[in-house]
Amino acid sequence: MNNSNNKSEQLPIAEFKNGFTLEQSKQFRNNRELSSWLGGGDASVWVNLKATEAFPSTAYVPNRKAVKELPKEINPEIGKLVTETNNLGEISLDDFMVHPDSRAQAFMVIHKGKIVYENYPAMQPTDSHIWMSTAKVLPSLIIDLLIAEGKMDESKTVGEYLPVFKDTAWENISVLDVLDMTTGLNIEELQNGTWYAPGSIAQRMLSAEFGLPYEGKVEDFTEVLKDAKKVREAGEQYDYSSVATQVLVLLAESVTGERWAQTVDKRIWSKMGVEAPLLVHTTPDGIAMGHGMLSSRLTDFARFGMLYTPSWNKVTDEKIVSDNILKRIQTGTRNLDFFMKGSGPLRVSQLNDDTMIGSSRQWDSVWTDGDLFKSGFQQQGLYVSPKRDLVIVHFSVNGPDDSIKHFLRPLATSGLFD
Repeated sequence: MNNSNNKSEQLPIAEFKNGFTLEQSKQFRNNRELSSWLGGGDASVWVNLKATEAFPSTAYVPNRKAVKELPKEINPEIGKLVTETNNLGEISLDDFMVHPDSRAQAFMVIHKGKIVYENYPAMQPTDSHIWMSTAKVLPSLIIDLLIAEGKMDESKTVGEYLPVFKDTAWENISVLDVLDMTTGLNIEELQNGTWYAPGSIAQRMLSAEFGLPYEGKVEDFTEVLKDAKKVREAGEQYDYSSVATQVLVLLAESVTGERWAQTVDKRIWSKMGVEAPLLVHTTPDGIAMGHGMLSSRLTDFARFGMLYTPSWNKVTDEKIVSDNILKRIQTGTRNLDFFMKGSGPLRVSQLNDDTMIGSSRQWDSVWTDGDLFKSGFQQQGLYVSPKRDLVIVHFSVNGPDDSIKHFLRPLATSGLFD
């Protein structure tokens, strides 16, 4: 068998559509290293589709209501849309999805509550897949719901809600600066390679979450977060950070007095007509990895996106994302210079688009037309256009060409959905 952790020898991703051999499952599970699991090779495919076997524990958030079926009205023109990619030149969406170098697994477009495009070249529609960082908007939504309920105030500080962070660099940072990833701490993970840098807060947090040792021992998750240091004033720069998202999870648990997964169950998932449970993967001590380690079916991921559109009533009987919450996201950007001075250039590159006006409340990009985008590691994506009543979602594993996101903004502005 090929060495499945060597990307030059990785198997075609479509070979995993029907699962993994016993030998593969044992190999991937036993090779518990961040470089293997997150490297984009075959082990990453296994982790994305078999997360309940990979992580220390999982909280199941049940599907409690009857499924609200999404009718299909497939539009072949969507798959014909052509865009420029990094390594494959100009190519249509249909051709990109089946190209062996795309490492794409699934793609879906929902317009006005109907599925108008779906493609599953490398996973089953009934498979649950990790959301990666697209999940970050869920902790953000929970905080906004708690604010709407009068249980939180975004101007208050982390230390006011989490006494465990008093006398740390987190103490006087506002909830809003945590939401906007403008904490001023040394937790940024994209610009300087800190995601994998030994000793970085981001890398130590991941190791602690996965139950992997750092310098010979498995660290306590919260103690790692407490080690963050101030590098600039809060609010001065947009520094993308999964660590910030995890603080949102801890804030919600402190305010509600319950596990984060239970809060998601009560306020969101139990109210939706989803097909399957939301899988909330947790640290060894039971803390939800809300920054990215959630899994669901692609259709249920899309249903979550629909909560931000006029078709919310096609997935739930109760409006969850209020007009006020949506407006706070759409109008919460700082300014373009602020965005570009920090982690913004990465979003321009990912989307092959420079027309966004900034980021807001864990959403990576916001446009003047009110559209929203959230990216996830290894090329997961959530694009929502409330104005067009449009949701685009995709699952993937980062490969030689990571251009799947190049299709998002062109699709939304193609005129097909106006």
